[in-house]
Amino acid sequence: MKPYQLTTVGDQAISIEFPNEINPEINLRLQALAKIITADKVVGVQAVIPAYHTLLVTFDAMRTTPRKLKQQLDSIIADQLAAPLPPKRTLIIPVCYEDPYGPDLSDVADYAGISTDEVIKRHTGKSYLIYFLGFLPGFAYMASVYDQIAMPRLSKPRVKIPAGSVGIAGIQTGFYPVTSPGGWRLIGKTPLTLYQPDNPEPFYHAGDEIKFEAIDKETFDVIKQADELGHYHVKVVTENA
Repeated sequence: MKPYQLTTVGDQAISIEFPNEINPEINLRLQALAKIITADKVVGVQAVIPAYHTLLVTFDAMRTTPRKLKQQLDSIIADQLAAPLPPKRTLIIPVCYEDPYGPDLSDVADYAGISTDEVIKRHTGKSYLIYFLGFLPGFAYMASVYDQIAMPRLSKPRVKIPAGSVGIAGIQTGFYPVTSPGGWRLIGKTPLTLYQPDNPEPFYHAGDEIKFEAIDKETFDVIKQADELGHYHVKVVTENA
């Protein structure tokens, strides 16, 4: 039995659907499939849109049919499932968890029944896979934080969250690339510029892993200045998955 399903969506899309769970291996497979389908220039395919456990493939109904495309996708998926996962790339992102950058940090600590230092230790204690980008330009949905600090979203979202803010929403974590409304629990802020309108391609991508590194306010200011001058380079670690 196949570990996935191919479902026709409307008259110009097919959804590749794996089990409904936040699973890093499933998502990495989907990211690899997205790259293969795009690189192979499968006839009729217009776009690929990944999510946690699905990959939506849109197509031109004048150039291919759902049946023909499903046959091609079946073949591509079979080959990819038999292949090793691509090398893992981990980016080290500096974050200041001190006031005023983490307005919800103490609430997360109270929720978890631990100190704020322990929250920081847990948040920086593991790396997080970027499952997909969405909601805002460059907004990366990452998972999974330790269950103990997986506090639900705010019941009433904030109207304005500063760019660079780092937050938690259930088992997800992420950073706000631009100033925007939002309901995630804010526990820190990175000094890095995450999105530039004149250069919209982010330095991180779906399939990358992010590891947060705690810094103090003084280091925050130093990195921020270096980043604005183009002198700061994000640390990258590459290894086999």
